[in-house]
Order: sequence, then C-alpha cells, then structure tokens
Amino acid sequence: MKHKLQNIKISVWGLALGYFAFYVPYSALTKALSKGLIPGAEPISGFEMLPSVVVGTNLVLLLSLTLMGWWKHAGRVRIMGLNLPFASNKWTFWSGMGTAFIILTTTLAYSFEGISIVFAALLMRGGVLVMSPVIDTLFRRKVHWYSWVALGLSLCALFVLFAEKGGFALTLLAAINIGLYLSGYIFRLQFMTHIAKSSHRETNYRFFVEEMLVAMVAIMVLPVFFPLVGFGNGISDLWSGWAVFAHPAVLLPALLIGGLYGCLYLFGSRIYLNHRENTFCIPINRCASLLAGVTASLILTLATGDSFVTPTQLISAGILVLAILFLSAPAFMALAGMGKVSEVEEKLYIFVCPGNTGRSPMAQAICMARIEEKLLSRGLTLEEGRIRIVSAGINPKEGSPLSEEAGIVLKSMGIEPPDHISSRLTAAQVKKASMIFCMDTAQKKEIIGKFSAAALKCNCLDPEDNLPNPHGNGLSAYQQCAERISLLINYQIENQRISLA
Repeated sequence: MKHKLQNIKISVWGLALGYFAFYVPYSALTKALSKGLIPGAEPISGFEMLPSVVVGTNLVLLLSLTLMGWWKHAGRVRIMGLNLPFASNKWTFWSGMGTAFIILTTTLAYSFEGISIVFAALLMRGGVLVMSPVIDTLFRRKVHWYSWVALGLSLCALFVLFAEKGGFALTLLAAINIGLYLSGYIFRLQFMTHIAKSSHRETNYRFFVEEMLVAMVAIMVLPVFFPLVGFGNGISDLWSGWAVFAHPAVLLPALLIGGLYGCLYLFGSRIYLNHRENTFCIPINRCASLLAGVTASLILTLATGDSFVTPTQLISAGILVLAILFLSAPAFMALAGMGKVSEVEEKLYIFVCPGNTGRSPMAQAICMARIEEKLLSRGLTLEEGRIRIVSAGINPKEGSPLSEEAGIVLKSMGIEPPDHISSRLTAAQVKKASMIFCMDTAQKKEIIGKFSAAALKCNCLDPEDNLPNPHGNGLSAYQQCAERISLLINYQIENQRISLA
C-alpha cells in the first residue's frame, strides 16, 4: 500500500486542482469561524484559532509522511544521541523557516476584521507573482513567452481588484502580517530554486520532506514569540487559543482548518517544486488560490445572504482563467500538432571518491551494467532511457588510469572495465547531476562545502556506513569493495535514488 502511494505521479495541473479543492473550504471556514458563522461557536480571532490550526496541520503532515513513505527521503541529524530525520543543510532549513511564516500568516490574513477573502488573497499573492521572474532571472532559468503572458494577466487581475478596493485600508497588524508572509517567500523561493526544482524526483522529494519537517517544528515554536514583539494582543491571546481545546464547537472547525491547510500545502508545494521556471509554476499556484478565494466567497454569500464577493472580483477571476489558458499553451500546441512535447531530461548519476581510480570508477561500471540489464528488459538502451553514469574525483591526479586491481575485479564479475582516466568533479557536473554518490561522510561534507548546489543531491553510497578504501590493501580488498558496491547499487535502484523512470 505504502509503495503504491509513494509512486503516484500527479501532473502540475492535477496538483493545481487538488490545491484549489482544499483551498476553497480552508479559506471559507477560516473566515466563517472568525466571524462567528459556525453554529454554536462564538467569533474568535486568528490568534486564538492559531494553536488548534497548527495542531491540525501537523497531524495531517505527519500522517502524510507515514502513509506515503516519505520519511526515507529526509536527511538525518544527531540530537542527544538520537539519529532524527531533519534538514540536512542550511538552505532547506531556512526555506522551512520561511514556510513556517507562510503557514502562520496565511490563516491570520483571512481572519482580520474588515478584509475580505479575495482582498487578503490579493495582498498575499501580488508580491509573490512579482518575485517569480526576478528569481528566474537571478538563477538563469529560461522564461517562456506563455509564462510572461500569464504573469502579465495575473498582475492585471490584481490591479483590477486594487482599483476597486484600494491598497491602504489595512491595520498596522494586518500590514505586518502580509510583510511576514512575503518575507517567508523571499527565503523559500530562492533556496528552492537554488538546490531543488529538479527533474529528478528524489532531489525534489528530499527538499520537500526536509522543508516540511523544519516547518512543522517551527510553527509550534514561533507563535510563542508573537506577544514578545507586539504581534497579537499579548500573552492572553495564546492562553485563549489553547483554551479553545476545551470548547468542541470551536476546536473541531479550527482543527479542520489546520487539516485542510496541511492538505493544500502538500499540493501547493509540489507545484512550486516542478522543474519548470518559477514564472510558470507560481502563476498556476497563485491563480488557483485566488480562484479558490472567489469560490469560497460565493459559497459564503449563498449560505449567509451577506455579500462576500463583488462584480469586480468576478471580473478579476475571469482574467485569471485567461492566464491559466495561456499557461496551457504548450499542451494545446502539442495537441494541435503545432509544437512538440519536450523530451525527457537526461538523468546524470555521478560516483565520486578522492582519486577516481578505484571505488568510483568501479561503482560507475557496476551501475552501468545493472541499469543496462534493467533497460534491456524494457527493450531500451542507456541512450534511449536518457541515463548517463559517470565518475569523478574530489582531488584526483588527473589523467590517471583505472587501478589494475579494480580492472581485474570487474572482469571477474563479468563487467568490461571502462576506458577510464581520472577527472575532477566540476560545478557544471554538480549542477546537472540528478544524484551524486560519494564513499564516506567526510567526502560528502567536502563536496557540499565546495558546491552548494550539491546539498540535496549528494549522498553516501552506503547510507549506514563508510565504504573502506581498498587502495594498497591487495586484490581481496578490491574484491570485497566491489561486492559491497554491487549490493549498494541494487539498494539505491530499489529505493529509486537511481531511477529508471
């Protein structure tokens, strides 16, 4: 069951639909609870509902990590003698902290008195839309014409809403909240683009899970500091929030709000992690949430008889639908025969050791043999499968041949030794790599220290132990090393860190 769940693939449009489906009840229920529209529940502020929302969000995320089998993707940190899953690098850690601010401030934004769902969504989405091409430009990602058009239309929709509502009818507290929300995205988008947004699923999943784990801890801790900086009405807000647990009429809707946010986070984050440029992914996410806000407003209007949406807001929604149609341009063009579906991006796997004459070229040769066997059963070659496997050294004597013992051992395994000369690992290889495998933890730290882009891609070939260097220890040491490498490569293939898909 778990194996089937974790291998489900959802298109970016399927993710957008899921995001929309959870965002509608999330935003509607948040506004309804804050205004006292829930039967039997008194109106409560966003700060009062926050503790229950946080608990509901974390329960859903923990359940998802377990059911989907995603725990295996996380790095490990040692805390008080325990080896715990957590962020394995500073970039993912700070992205997770930014995500925590996004989670906390989103719920607060929909609860402020006098600010509609759509207007709150407008304030939060506008800045993020503007960030997308800036981030793409900074990280040299190509932005396609249809993404620029969709971005322009999205901004046009926002300007229409601003023209109706104005941009200054905000309390200081609401403005601070929006500022923290946008600050969270400033951190999140740049770090995500720097080390993730890869066509290789394992890299994206590792970022996704590690960011989630940091955010889950942070959203439990950060609200404690809100009263200390004047964010909220003091300590009484937090005590009132925890007191909600004694009132089922308020607690259950608040927990549900948190659970719905956990679900939409799972869909929304995976939209951002799609390998396409931010100027494609972000408008999809933003359009889905704004349309969800309009839909939630219409539902509340029909349910209560009060006005929660205006004609101008509906016009803006129509402009956003047009933006989505432009984002669909590649699919429409391919369907009409006007364009072609983009080729699957090549997957590059790199094996690294210090000298690149023994362990890493043996791993390269063994891995190529295993992958070729599996592709052959599908009637494919390495080239047709768009898979490339290479090896490199951290500090090699460049131009050195494969060690004699390594060649003998490979032949004994029925594998033709490669025509090999040692080479140094380069920044260009790291940037293009789907996954990098080194031989021990010291090498992993050195690679990540030299190449920040390797943070999520670099793993020890043996996740449990270091692989001993056989150099100078005779043929039997090389034989034992090669046999261990063979088992480890099979393990990495089974766990999809070396993927044929």
